Amino acid sequence: MRSNKALIVLSSLAIIASLLISLYHLAYHNKIYPHAFAVSREISNLSLAAAEQTIINQLPPTLPELNLAFGSQTWPLDLASLDISYQAEVTAQEAYLFGRSNGIAGDMASKWRRWWQPETLAVKFSYNEAKLNENIGAIIQIVAEPAIEPSLELQTNGPIKLIPGKNGRIVNREQLINLVLNQIGYLNFNPVEMPVTMVMVAGPENLSAAAATAEAIKNKSLKLVYDDQLIIVKGQELIDLIGWEGGWNEAEIASQAARIAQQINRPAQDAVFQFSGQAVTQFKPALPGRTLSQTATTQAIIAALERLAAAGPNEQTVALIVAETAPKITTESVNNLGIKELIGKGESTFHGSIASRKHNVALTAGRLNGYLVPPGEVFSFNQAVGDISQATGYQSAYIIKDGRTILGDGGGVCQDSTTMFRAALNAGLEIVERHPHSYRVSYYEQGSPVGIDATVYSPTTDFKFRNDMPGHILIQTQADLTRNYLKIEIYGTGDGRKATLSNFRLWGQTPPPPDLYVDDPTLPIGQTRQVDWKATGAKAAFDWKVERGGEIIHQKTFYSSYQPWQAVYLKGTQI
Repeated sequence: MRSNKALIVLSSLAIIASLLISLYHLAYHNKIYPHAFAVSREISNLSLAAAEQTIINQLPPTLPELNLAFGSQTWPLDLASLDISYQAEVTAQEAYLFGRSNGIAGDMASKWRRWWQPETLAVKFSYNEAKLNENIGAIIQIVAEPAIEPSLELQTNGPIKLIPGKNGRIVNREQLINLVLNQIGYLNFNPVEMPVTMVMVAGPENLSAAAATAEAIKNKSLKLVYDDQLIIVKGQELIDLIGWEGGWNEAEIASQAARIAQQINRPAQDAVFQFSGQAVTQFKPALPGRTLSQTATTQAIIAALERLAAAGPNEQTVALIVAETAPKITTESVNNLGIKELIGKGESTFHGSIASRKHNVALTAGRLNGYLVPPGEVFSFNQAVGDISQATGYQSAYIIKDGRTILGDGGGVCQDSTTMFRAALNAGLEIVERHPHSYRVSYYEQGSPVGIDATVYSPTTDFKFRNDMPGHILIQTQADLTRNYLKIEIYGTGDGRKATLSNFRLWGQTPPPPDLYVDDPTLPIGQTRQVDWKATGAKAAFDWKVERGGEIIHQKTFYSSYQPWQAVYLKGTQI
């Protein structure tokens, strides 16, 4: 009987609670739930339209200036220039959707929370973000000041000169922008206190201690040694390692270690060999890779500085901690490379090239000479040649760029990539990447069918082949600038493969544009020199097949599509 009564009571309470909840929601049908404010006005129990109008009534007729303050100074922020547009309708919709957009359980929890904690909404608005950043940035430049660290200056004669520093100020731009946006949204146009952090430099006590340390070590030195390398740190460079907090400037010491690493570090260098007759002779030995432990070096320098500052020897030696990595191909492994015979050759001529182009052809050939490609690895022309710029010895020569012939670093490098392409084809190696030139270039058609060329332009355009031979292959080059002749040979151990190039064809020819004259400051006025010849546009192709023991291991048709090209003349402008 008692259980029945309890069940009746619980059922009644549930019905009453359900009825109350239903009546609550019925009361706020199409209205904003209680305890909602927009800026300073309550918008609870209002329809969307009424809430929107309540918000509009609070908006200022014109936007005032909003001052940014620091200390006793203020700077005006012109809000009128920010294209601010308040969005009363969007703000009212946000208030209305509260308690209606997060599921039954989530909506109930939100309404319960806001019943006890009323919520005040900012008015939504759009603005010109770039202009706000610009205006705030201009004010920050006025307020912010870089800290100037003190310094110790070594005098030729006399005591160390102490130069005091200056405290600085940093303005938190992101925090300031958020403060400004928050006040605009809440229609609060009182001055905004700028979030400024003071950057304090060392005070007099620390400066005096640093100066005393400087006096103690000014005539001393550090010797940093590794193998046959010696780095001496003394004088002002040594004084700069003193810190301002009673110790040492660890940031500067770490920077010193990083600079030392640039001198010490190097990748492992594989042995490179010159092929002669039936043997490989060394001309570039293998070198182990080296990596300086910068953390250990920093700590070792600090320990040595401590010893220098104490009464003792005027010189401390630091043995640099360097890890070595062995090269993949050592000098001793020369007899295991499997390089026995010529397996492919490419040839080209470059009659009519200017002197700088010839220089670049020969320089690139020199970089490729002796290059080894292990079995299974991909040869990258750009990687093998490296950086092509004036800093690495290349000269300005005429290159094709954007449909014109202009002076540019490395003109002529494609002579080498084209010749390398021909050598790889004849060797029957797998061609991984090849790009034809956009235009027919006369140098590559001197004694050769159209279409056997390969252009390169680091880092986007490369020529690559894979060494799918059983052993290493060696690249040998010969650039004869007297005969304008380039030869690239590939040596290795043949596996019986034979490559054939056939079915050369040319179609879709179009006439060249009018002749192009380019000013050349190296030629006297009145003198002209032809550097490129007319070439019709065309499509070209040839077939390539590599067979071994009656089996086809590579087969491909190489296509080229050339735009029509004009004759180019250099016109002297030299006075």
